[in-house]
Amino acid sequence: MADLSLRVEKKNAQAPRSAPGSACQFNLRTRSGHEATLLVEASTLTSAEEAGRLYKATRDVTAMRPDGAVGGIGDEAEGFSEESDPGFKYSEYMIHARSGNLVLKVWLAVGGTAFTPKDVLAEKTTAITGATLAQVPR
Repeated sequence: MADLSLRVEKKNAQAPRSAPGSACQFNLRTRSGHEATLLVEASTLTSAEEAGRLYKATRDVTAMRPDGAVGGIGDEAEGFSEESDPGFKYSEYMIHARSGNLVLKVWLAVGGTAFTPKDVLAEKTTAITGATLAQVPR
């Protein structure tokens, strides 16, 4: 993430709202002083079937645009993106994945004077998602 010139200002560990598990939100700042956020959220369900239902429900309620399946990550994974202009250019990318009874969400949002290219955010979130899943025993 160094190439995005983001520095961590605050870390906030929390429990996911949707299921048991853990999450950490990193409040970041760009070199130009704009806000950025990274959220890594892992929800553990009692079965793969329950995890599948949470995975599908989250996909159905997100307001972000679907970006398609992401191969090589868990049992199923897909990306979502969004760009908005609330007085500055705000780019978001999220990967939502399921592996067995684990549902993982990695969301990266970066503000700036120009939109951060979607492929750059997708690459970062894919790497974080893969590295996080690699830490979980199967």
